[in-house]
This record gives sequence, C-alpha cells and structure tokens, in this order.
Amino acid sequence: MAAAGLPDPERDREDVHRTALGIVERFFGLSLPKDPIVHGTLPAVLLEPA
Repeated sequence: MAAAGLPDPERDREDVHRTALGIVERFFGLSLPKDPIVHGTLPAVLLEPA
C-alpha cells in the first residue's frame, strides 16, 4: 500500500494508468483516447525561457 497520491509499486502499471486517466477525465470533463495513452508513446514538448 502507498501513501495517498503516490504510485503503489505493487499495483499493475496499466491499472495505475487507467486510474490516473479516469481522475484526469473526471476533473477536466475530458474523454481521452485510452489505448494510445496507455500503450503508445506520447509527444513531449520542451519549453525554454524566452
């Protein structure tokens, strides 16, 4: 068992991703494409100070 808000290393990684996506979807009212997020590689953005 892990502290609230921290990842639990004993849980399945996909289950953790699914739970996190569900929280983000409910909070922001979104419908995210689960398969590409859970199984794919997401683009990253590097921001530098102006």
